[in-house]
Amino acid sequence: MQEEARQQWGARRRWLSLLAGSGLGMMAGRVGVALSGVAQVGASRAAASPGATAAAAWPTSLTRFIVPFPPGGPMDLLARTVAEALVADGHNVVVENLAGGAGNIGIQQAMRAPGDGSALLFVPQGNITINATLFPRLPFNWGRDFRPVTLLASTPNVLVVRPSLAASSVAELIDYAKQNPGKLTYASPGIGSSLHLIGELFRRQAGIDVVHVPYKGTTPAMQDVAGGQVDLMFGALPTLAPYVSSGKLKALAVTTSYRAEAMPALPTLAEAGVTGIDVPSWYGVMAPAALSEALARRIQQEMARVMALPAVHQRLAPQGLTTVTNTPEAFGEQIRRETAQWAEVIRAGDIKAED
Repeated sequence: MQEEARQQWGARRRWLSLLAGSGLGMMAGRVGVALSGVAQVGASRAAASPGATAAAAWPTSLTRFIVPFPPGGPMDLLARTVAEALVADGHNVVVENLAGGAGNIGIQQAMRAPGDGSALLFVPQGNITINATLFPRLPFNWGRDFRPVTLLASTPNVLVVRPSLAASSVAELIDYAKQNPGKLTYASPGIGSSLHLIGELFRRQAGIDVVHVPYKGTTPAMQDVAGGQVDLMFGALPTLAPYVSSGKLKALAVTTSYRAEAMPALPTLAEAGVTGIDVPSWYGVMAPAALSEALARRIQQEMARVMALPAVHQRLAPQGLTTVTNTPEAFGEQIRRETAQWAEVIRAGDIKAED
């Protein structure tokens, strides 16, 4: 027992050292050890460990953090960061990347899991608030099959244009678009993606005529804007920041009501004169619907504690992620509100999912 407690304290000390050291900005794919698609970051709970009593209400069995996308993205980074902090406090956690079907494979696995806290789903905004309207025949229903637990983090989206475009501000972009209706094009990762819908919302709020050019993913869309084949796009700050800093893209504004910590000089769209747009990209945690309200609240409290750690903030900030949590009730209300917002945009624009 003493040896087990000593090993656990060693794991906690290594985790704290990792977050405090020079590797704060490492990408998620470098965290943990992958084995057959499962990143094992768990450790046996020491009965006499300092965190065991405080975490008594946490699920006592192994907890699976299901990420329905491949390793390496913001969702994966968040899951691994939370998992490592919980392991350091004596919890038994693994991160599983169950990619495929635009996230649907992992989501369905989480839906079928028991409601005892042994499986939690880490999922981005679009899968919850957009797909419910865009794909009316999804094999799951968020309101029926899942219980909201908490928001984890968000990041502003950024409006960028090709460097050669004769517009260095949002006002200049709108003036150019109004003088040249239908001439400007905007790229997105695909029809019905969150970035497509942000572009549609911007088009409506700014009163301009721009043409949507869908791509098969963010990278080719971003490359063609940088190469001058397309005029502009919206994208998550962590993805676009390297292109902006290198001068390959020109950033004009962020889509949130607050300025981005990583780009403080960049105005918000509201500051630039386009109101009615406050749409960060966010990432949260859901659980199977059978999870009790009390357990959902306990899990949320523990995750909020982790996300408030200065070391966690320092690790996520270089990736453009702002730590932010809320209660299960507030998260549920946010999902309902944003689902209604995007449903209106989808229907007004007669947007149909690609076959």
